[in-house]
Amino acid sequence: MSQRKPRPIKKIQQEILRTLIILASIMTILVAVISILVNIKSESKRLDQNLQNVAQAIAQSQVIQNGFDNNHTEESYYIISPYLNSLKDSLSNIDVISVVGADGIRKYHTNADLINTVYDGTIPTFQYGENVLSVTSDTGPSGSQRRAYAAIYDKDGNYSGFVLAVMLNQNINRIIFNAVIIHLICAVGVIFCAIILSHHLSKKVKKLLLGYEPDTFSAMFSIRDNILESLDEGILAVDIDEKIIYMNKAARNILHIQTELSSKHKISEICPYLSMNHTLSSGEKCFKVLLHPSQSDDVFADYVPVKEQEHIIGALCILRDRTEYTKMMEDLSGVRYLVDCMRANNHDFVNKLHVILGLIQMGNTAEASEYITHITTIQQTLLHNIMKNIEDPSVAALLIGKYACASELNIRFTLKNGSKLSRNDIALPSSDLVTIIGNLLDNAMDSMNEKENQPKNLEIGIFTKPHAMIISIDDTGKGITPENQSSIFNNGFSTKGENRGTGLFIVNSLIQKYGGDITVESELDVGTSFTVTLTDEGGI
Repeated sequence: MSQRKPRPIKKIQQEILRTLIILASIMTILVAVISILVNIKSESKRLDQNLQNVAQAIAQSQVIQNGFDNNHTEESYYIISPYLNSLKDSLSNIDVISVVGADGIRKYHTNADLINTVYDGTIPTFQYGENVLSVTSDTGPSGSQRRAYAAIYDKDGNYSGFVLAVMLNQNINRIIFNAVIIHLICAVGVIFCAIILSHHLSKKVKKLLLGYEPDTFSAMFSIRDNILESLDEGILAVDIDEKIIYMNKAARNILHIQTELSSKHKISEICPYLSMNHTLSSGEKCFKVLLHPSQSDDVFADYVPVKEQEHIIGALCILRDRTEYTKMMEDLSGVRYLVDCMRANNHDFVNKLHVILGLIQMGNTAEASEYITHITTIQQTLLHNIMKNIEDPSVAALLIGKYACASELNIRFTLKNGSKLSRNDIALPSSDLVTIIGNLLDNAMDSMNEKENQPKNLEIGIFTKPHAMIISIDDTGKGITPENQSSIFNNGFSTKGENRGTGLFIVNSLIQKYGGDITVESELDVGTSFTVTLTDEGGI
């Protein structure tokens, strides 16, 4: 079975040019034909009317009347001929003038040889008082022609003869032919102008299409559609009025939209928590806007304005579902800090075993028993408070790990009374909370580790209410000088040497991301207190 040959791709420029030329040609030819027909009819009517007017004017002229009043033929000829010869020369559209008497003898004829000869053509029958017979076609000595007859009456009203005004058909055809040629020249000119304009228009359209052909645009659209529908990220496009233009399958799934939407729907009406008014009005890009399509979902949205010649015509929203990712990070963070906790606990446990072993070897069993009871009570109380009041597993694991590290460094680690972190109050990512709290605790322990004298106390408080959180960390470290307090959040600033000084910068960046605030109070050789306020409603 033979394969069918593929159809050649027609270039848009050639297609537009060909279509416009054909359309212009058809319209021009149609108009030209109609115009020619109307012109021929109008010209024929005008020539016939001219024949009638000439015939009637001659028949009613005083010269003809005087000539016919004279009964002598030769005298009549000398009266009529000069007048009619002069008249004939002045009339360009009249080929023959003939005057025939009532006796059928030609009193005058443009061809002088036919004067005083018998008229053998059609003799019209005039009604009494009628001057002109309608124009007819006939054949005479000069050939095929159009004729107009006009009766001649004497002063008493008696019929004396008639006037015949003639125009040869060959001359009529020549006039009509010239009119047709003029129309055809105009039509050709119009078609030529149409070709030039069509060529210009096709080039302009091709330029507007950026040089691409329609087949290319069709293929690009198909590829674009397939790519957008296969993405894991949700893609949502709206116009300047927030009406939906496009939404891929991933966006429907992320936003839990099951119904069919049209261009009449506004995205803010379908998803009240998703609004692009700020981007549409200001033209600013917004990144990593946290959305909660449902209580358990974490979605980041990027808003990007769409502009045409510096005018905003819509906006694009890119949605990234981070629910599973966030849970995985929380699990990984929890595992990491649990590992750190176990490692630190192992060191601390070995040290405590050495103390117990030494007391037993010294025979101080009562002191050994009291020591075991004391450290067990302290550890169980702190761990119980952390597990009971800190509902975020990653943050709880972090505090337990830092407690173990503090014990190893001989730092007293405590959780402030009333501390409570409820996940129902605030929906901040656990990974960011761990970064903020972990860096502040590390800085506090580093500061106390550099201090030789006691006491070494580290106290942390975490308090939440709907959409807000306060974190306070107090230490008894060496403190921060007043000059350095304004610089500790700068990237790269550190009093500990090179390649340090990024921890507090990261903390401050995350706090600003969530529209929060951080304050520091410090006194040299007394300690430092950091207070952090966070919210999940602003700033991102």
